[in-house]
Amino acid sequence: MKKTVTFLALALSMSAFSQGPCCPTGGNRFDQLSLEAEYGLNYTRSPIQTDFKHWGIGVRYMFNEYWGVKADYANDRFSSDNGRPGTGGLYYRLSAQAVYNIGRTLNLPNLTGGRLNMLLHGGAGYSHLNIYDDVESDNMGNVILGGTLQLYISERFALTGDVSGVLNFRQQNGFDSTNVGKTYTGKILNASIGLTYYLGRNKGDADWR
Repeated sequence: MKKTVTFLALALSMSAFSQGPCCPTGGNRFDQLSLEAEYGLNYTRSPIQTDFKHWGIGVRYMFNEYWGVKADYANDRFSSDNGRPGTGGLYYRLSAQAVYNIGRTLNLPNLTGGRLNMLLHGGAGYSHLNIYDDVESDNMGNVILGGTLQLYISERFALTGDVSGVLNFRQQNGFDSTNVGKTYTGKILNASIGLTYYLGRNKGDADWR
């Protein structure tokens, strides 16, 4: 809970910074900060299972039209194969990632009449898995890599579709509430749809201008 509060405080402070006066000369004339939210499915291989129980929020800051950074929080719930109440697992992660606007490199906005764009993102962070059985929770490091397809809606909003893969290092518990008994690398695949909201006073932003 403390990590979630810290993440939200960071997002608010960055939002306040973005509302400040624009650089007088040579400064960016586009909005650099955006908020993101998503909902979708999770898929794991140990054991194999899929659930529509993934959601996440994030804040992204673009240094220029090509490169930026983002911080995000994601939450996943997993069910046991036997469907027994009180089984399964609750997983969440915090990640810091670099963002690359590959759509700009490929000239995708111009080729699609300003309607489509694509971002690549990757980074590392912290993961926590709490299974409902009476065993110790997992505290793990993670590495994440993904791609986001964007659909332009307006100057303030874009619809997104994201696919991301996450590796969790030194995991001991299974996502289905089983205790493996030894450490291994857990794998999660997330596919989600979401919404991006651009903050600032300018007419354009780093994704579309």
